[in-house]
Amino acid sequence: MSRSCKAESSENAATPGSDLHKRSLSRRSRGNVSGFTLIEVLIVVLIIGVLFGTGLSVYSGVIRDSQLRTRTDELTSFFAACRHRAIMRKSPITIMFSNGNLGTDQAHNLRQRIPEIDTTTGARLLNALRVEKDGKFTQNGKSVERLHLPIKMPGGQTSVITVEL
Repeated sequence: MSRSCKAESSENAATPGSDLHKRSLSRRSRGNVSGFTLIEVLIVVLIIGVLFGTGLSVYSGVIRDSQLRTRTDELTSFFAACRHRAIMRKSPITIMFSNGNLGTDQAHNLRQRIPEIDTTTGARLLNALRVEKDGKFTQNGKSVERLHLPIKMPGGQTSVITVEL
């Protein structure tokens, strides 16, 4: 004998003592519940969003610091090579900056591209720089130990790097 989906009597299904009514009033134990509530899902999405936002800002700061450190190291190496050349050849070297390129008046193979420095600022700070034959850096006749160069970062931010000479 097959069971049908229809209730045998509509009176019996709605009576307080019926199985249907008992099942609807009974609470399931916490262990038998499957799935998540909407509030639980929203809390997890919120936590993931906060972690992602924090991680993204930290990551962009690390990238920015890495770019600044790389540019500082490149310029430090360039100026060290200029000092070495001036001492070895026993002749002063004049630093020249033009169109984002840093170079010298004597060594055409001694060049460094710096597109992040503004052309007018770079010309003002770097064109008067000389390396004397004893390896000391001078600018307009005064001794210079470090340079503070403004660098344009991606996103429009400007940072200042300090290069020890």
